Amino acid sequence: MPNAQLHKVSASPHSWRRLVMAPWVAVCIRLVVGALFVLAGFSKLVLPHAEVVAYIQQYPVIPSALVPLIATVLPWLEVVSGTALLIGFCTTPAALLIAAQLLSFSLLMLVIILRGVAIEDCGCFGNWGWHETPLQVLIRDLIMLVMLWPVVQRQRDVWSVDAWSQDAG
Repeated sequence: MPNAQLHKVSASPHSWRRLVMAPWVAVCIRLVVGALFVLAGFSKLVLPHAEVVAYIQQYPVIPSALVPLIATVLPWLEVVSGTALLIGFCTTPAALLIAAQLLSFSLLMLVIILRGVAIEDCGCFGNWGWHETPLQVLIRDLIMLVMLWPVVQRQRDVWSVDAWSQDAG
């Protein structure tokens, strides 16, 4: 009998899968990741363009010819994809777009770490006081990348524009 109780207490892979795939989990993840992307993008949009360029220039692996373009496009990409995920509009494409950004940011941080480039502030949140090293960014982004899995799997939830538009149609 004690073994049966012990088995009930330990979490099985099926119970974890059920928990991760619960509707409220996907909603919470969608809200958190979407809000972080909106915050990150907006924090760069309020800066002068030259400051955003300076943040990106600290990454020597990015070709200097692309830096001004990235400084212009990246904040808007973060705000638009983050807002779409936050409100649940085109949820799966938004989650996949954010996953692609997270993967590219992670690869960039990995290269920076492996090359030994010293960066005290990644510039992810502009000058709003949230300073992170490349290792911290890598860990955060990989965690968010894994967190997006339930969002992609659920595709829709009751707290999304996608679900409302499907109900109306």
